[in-house]
Amino acid sequence: MKLTPALEFEKLREDAESWNKIFLHKDGKFFRAYEWSAWLIKTLVCSEAFQKERGDVKILAANRYVTKKGEYVSVGFPLESLSKYMPNYEDVDFETIEDYATFTVEMSDEEDVTYEVLQAAFMEWKQSLPEKDTRGGQKATRSTARVDSEGSRVGMFQILSQVMSYPLESKTPSDNAEFIASLKRQLAALL
Repeated sequence: MKLTPALEFEKLREDAESWNKIFLHKDGKFFRAYEWSAWLIKTLVCSEAFQKERGDVKILAANRYVTKKGEYVSVGFPLESLSKYMPNYEDVDFETIEDYATFTVEMSDEEDVTYEVLQAAFMEWKQSLPEKDTRGGQKATRSTARVDSEGSRVGMFQILSQVMSYPLESKTPSDNAEFIASLKRQLAALL
């Protein structure tokens, strides 16, 4: 499947039945997952923590590509590595896969999960990825440092400064929990 139709296909996620579907598109001798499918792979199926625990030397990379028409996220791996990156799947006949294969993953059974909540989590993950610029035929990695609400850059030293200057003793436990959650979001955005 070509890139544009694959990206359009990924946008059809508002129905709860499609939230846990991964679409792997066959591209020569590789499988590629885009957008929501890439997010499911990197957060539920083959996360960095899972790969580190398993002892993988090379972590499956997800990149955000910027093109003239917009941006998208992609992960890819060789066809023969399907069992490595998708450890829980039934047998797949590669000869019958023409454009894509569909896999279903286990998601949280929480009743209050809505499309908007999942979409927000996906967008937060997407914005935290390193950006590759493909406009003009060049691929140049851009800085992944973020800008906070005051307009200053958020980096490791800025986060460390927040930790060192935080008045722990004069705050309530709920304030402390909120502060830690804020730090976790900032750190996740840097990864």
